[in-house]
This record gives sequence, C-alpha cells and structure tokens, in this order.
Amino acid sequence: MAALLVGLAVLSVVASMVLPAWRHAAQREREAELIFRGEQYARAVMLYQRQLPGAFPPDVETLVEGRFLRREYLDPMTEDGEFRLVLQSELGTAPDPSEGALAADAERTGGAGPEVAEDAELADDPGGVEGGIAGVASRSTAPSIAQYNGAARYDEWLFVVGADTDSTPVPGSP
Repeated sequence: MAALLVGLAVLSVVASMVLPAWRHAAQREREAELIFRGEQYARAVMLYQRQLPGAFPPDVETLVEGRFLRREYLDPMTEDGEFRLVLQSELGTAPDPSEGALAADAERTGGAGPEVAEDAELADDPGGVEGGIAGVASRSTAPSIAQYNGAARYDEWLFVVGADTDSTPVPGSP
C-alpha cells in the first residue's frame, strides 16, 4: 500500500511538470493552424484579384462559391471560431483609379450624372470601393508565443493580400 502511495505521488509530480509543456505545445499547434488558415484567406483574395484586377471580394461566400477558398475556415484561437474581416478601407489602400475618371466626367458635364450616383451607392456597399475584404485577422486579444510579422498578439496578426507574410513565426515572449 505504501508503494502505491509513493508511486501515485511520483506520478502526480511528473504530471504537474508535463502539463505546462503540453499546453505550450497545444498553443503552438493552434498558432500554426491560425497561420495556415489566415494565409489561405489572403491567398484566396489574391486569386480573386487575379481574375478581377483591382476588385476586392464583397464577402467570404463569394470566395467559397468562386472556388478561390476551399471552405470558410474557423479561427482556432477563439471560442466562436469567427475571423475578423479586414476591409480594404482599414488598410488605407488607394481607391480605384476609375473613381477619378468618374469625378472628371461629372465635372466636364457640369454635374453628377446617374453613373456617379450609382457609384456613390456602391461605396456604401461592403463590396464597393471602400469595403471589400482584403484579408482576415483573429478576434483573440491574447498574447502569442510566437511573433508573426512583428506582432505579438493574435488580433494583430493580419493575413491580407499583398502583405509581406512570413510563414515561419519567430519565438517571442508572451
């Protein structure tokens, strides 16, 4: 009976040492999955733009239906699994060059014609000039083990088209 108690005590000490290492490894695995899934979204937007130059997809369903994205991925760092969509307007990307041509046309004709009014309505639409999807980010504000593009929190890891992404995270402090 005494040997059983000693064995259980040793087992509990070993388990208490292994548990933090296991949690650390599990978090690193979720980080790797976040990077994979986020880069899939950025790649899908890039493929969408190859087919429709200068355009940003209005929603994730468009990416899935157009076969730019295999399926809608979940965020492994949050409970609900929802990614935060990074819109074109958040990145401060230059507006569509045709927008300047429309303004010049309106000035030349002496006022805003119906074409300009229709384009102004599109700007409020999520798929318009201001709000197309440029990428995704996690909703989790937790500190990360690794750094991705210099960011040390998951919500700062931006997976956007045209970003200089480094798929090998640098170990950092949490």
